[in-house]
Amino acid sequence: MPDPKNDKSNRRSDPSDGQQSDMPDSIADGNFVDAEREILQELETALSEHIALVLEWNRHLIVGDEESRASGLPDMPDHDHANNHDCNFGAWYALNQHNRLIDQPAIHALATTHEQLHNAARRVQKHFDRNGKIDVAEYDVMALRAESFFSQIRRLERAFRTARSNVDPLTGAYNRQTMLSDLEVERERSIRTQSPTAIALVDLDHFKSVNDTHGHQAGDLVLQTIAGILQSHVRPFDKVYRYGGEEFLICLPNADMRQTARILERLRRVIEASPVTLENDVSLSITTSIGAAPILPDRKIDQIIDKADRALYAAKESGRNRVRLWRSPESAETGNK
Repeated sequence: MPDPKNDKSNRRSDPSDGQQSDMPDSIADGNFVDAEREILQELETALSEHIALVLEWNRHLIVGDEESRASGLPDMPDHDHANNHDCNFGAWYALNQHNRLIDQPAIHALATTHEQLHNAARRVQKHFDRNGKIDVAEYDVMALRAESFFSQIRRLERAFRTARSNVDPLTGAYNRQTMLSDLEVERERSIRTQSPTAIALVDLDHFKSVNDTHGHQAGDLVLQTIAGILQSHVRPFDKVYRYGGEEFLICLPNADMRQTARILERLRRVIEASPVTLENDVSLSITTSIGAAPILPDRKIDQIIDKADRALYAAKESGRNRVRLWRSPESAETGNK
């Protein structure tokens, strides 16, 4: 397998964690990594705030002194998503619930539990306001909702941290470590089911000149943009990985080389027709050279990637901005689409 191209990797410094002012008003306005960081921050904040509230309630119930009785129970923040947003988690969820990272069953379930917690707390509070004491059954319901809310947050935090470990922090594509294990699985599946599968390498043409002329921040933006195009224009079951530097690898299950050529040619054309606009309003036309090879039973993953890399080299040698398929001795199919 070719060595990682670490000498060409674009890196950016991480923004400071925990600073709310560094976050966009909505996670839809930030990049992939910032969005995941904000989700983790909001989950931890929600956990801390609601634990503090429950502890304060328990203090009033256990201490039971004259001062506590006079002041009553602590107010439960209003969670109403359509109106008031005194609860920070409720306000955050209302703003971001339709974002692709938030619009998923686990987080919607957390929001439902959050609403149930607030409703149960209100019932406890109303009973206390009327009678000057706590209804035990209502309090038990609130405690169960709180416990469920806390455990769901912890599960989500673990899930997001696991997902982040599989993703390239700059582009949001899967990283190289994940790629290697996934490709082994796909190779075994392809052999077992006798279904065609291909591997493609996508390289950005003349990328070094982007960094040299416009700086590494511009290079980062180009990489993020191309990664986004690749991820949004492959088939739902294809996977995009950052292979190294300005190269991406795509795994295409259930695709013979003719289908692979069509898919990759479509990607090439979309990228060519999608210039990247820099912060200074400079528009950069980006093209890619692409090489692909089929997964074959008698070849290991590193050998298959090497064949795709040879096809990529042929694409560059023949003028760049084109697709080339590795010429297999077992097949007469080739690509110059």
